[in-house]
Amino acid sequence: MAAPLDGGPPAPEAPQVDPRFPVPERLSGQKSGEDWKAFFARRLEENKKKQAKESPAQRQSRESREQAAKSHNIPGKSSTATVFEWQPQHEYGDFLLRIRLIKAEVPSTWGNYSNSTRLYDSFRNEWDLCDQLDPTSTPDGDWEEDFFDVSDPIPDPLPPPPPAPPSLSSFLQDIRNYFGPSTTRSIGGSTAFDSWVDKQKFSHVCNIVGDSGKDVDSISDMQQHVITCFVGYLVTLPATQLSEIPSDHWDLAPGTPLSTSNAFIRVSYLDIPGQERLYIIQPSQSRSLVPWKLVVPDAATAVMCLRRDWGSDISTIALELLKKGITFKTLQPMAVPPSARRPLSELRTYSLGYFRPPFKAVYADYITYEQYRHEFMKEDRARAALLRGGILWRLALHSLGFDILPSVLIGISQDAVPFGQMLSLNGETHFDDDLSEEEVDFICGTYYVYTSKFPYPY
Repeated sequence: MAAPLDGGPPAPEAPQVDPRFPVPERLSGQKSGEDWKAFFARRLEENKKKQAKESPAQRQSRESREQAAKSHNIPGKSSTATVFEWQPQHEYGDFLLRIRLIKAEVPSTWGNYSNSTRLYDSFRNEWDLCDQLDPTSTPDGDWEEDFFDVSDPIPDPLPPPPPAPPSLSSFLQDIRNYFGPSTTRSIGGSTAFDSWVDKQKFSHVCNIVGDSGKDVDSISDMQQHVITCFVGYLVTLPATQLSEIPSDHWDLAPGTPLSTSNAFIRVSYLDIPGQERLYIIQPSQSRSLVPWKLVVPDAATAVMCLRRDWGSDISTIALELLKKGITFKTLQPMAVPPSARRPLSELRTYSLGYFRPPFKAVYADYITYEQYRHEFMKEDRARAALLRGGILWRLALHSLGFDILPSVLIGISQDAVPFGQMLSLNGETHFDDDLSEEEVDFICGTYYVYTSKFPYPY
């Protein structure tokens, strides 16, 4: 180690580079003079050590990535996987160098390899494309098909099938399914209500709720009258009196004769002090197969679960909600001592920082933000962003992709108990992963800029 002239601490030695071999690319992980066989052998030993130390949550997340990679789909723009190609260096006797591909290069390169010449490292979320893994393999792409039309001639198209009879629109189908054949007498609420109902045509009522009304003939006159009365209450009654709508006019009313039942699941609700009502989705005929409870924050989502044919498997129902970006919670009951809860100050949080004016974000700031967001999304507790739905769900998908969704439902992360959300349901303590307000701002790309004594979001 060389000593500096000024007597300071010795400078570190530069990494040893063998001049007989090309210089490895930075961050490729390949050592100077290391061929592809030695590289993969070293990585195999390193991965064995990583596997021995990984937590159950980390193992489950890794195995989920490994399972998704078996399809050998091309990593898309939203994928966080890195792709390396082993390229021969002709000036060094065709020595193979591990070169990282940019995202724009991946689609055109992927088809030059087959399943046997692509190797996925689930510990690092990396793909290696290397012909030497199987020199006899045939690439997925075929240059002859790219340049010549070798397919069979296209036969004449078959005549189109006769058009199917028109089906009921979703709104009118709900009317038929859930209002049933019997109806009850409506109770007028006021002179304004009676006047509104008397002068309305049912086709106009359908338009109010966003339906074309083209299938009105399939709804009986009595059913049309009940629906018109319900909409009339919404139009004429003040918000403080909506609870007075007769229960035989809406299917969420207490004691309503209108059906919202499901043969496989049941819905109960719980009022949390200081919070809005929560709705719990449970199997009606069997025990739940997941360790957590599916909880949705609004009645509309609860009714949607009842009206969809999603079966009794709670994880299947939750996955359907997750695919649609609908908010829900996975509250897991756990008995832990009070000391298990820790202040958020002990948790590593992410932020884009605080700045003094004048500050204006530029493109480089956006790239940095995306890198930080991708890094945060690798945390197990980042599943909370997908459970939030909406824009947070969309941004999380951009970093993780749809393949990660099933692993979100395995259960809460290790950070849920000390730092996540804690709720008491029927005297039992439940936990779920959650995001702090600062983390929500960070995921959405918020910078804080001081205007006086306090910063405001930018």
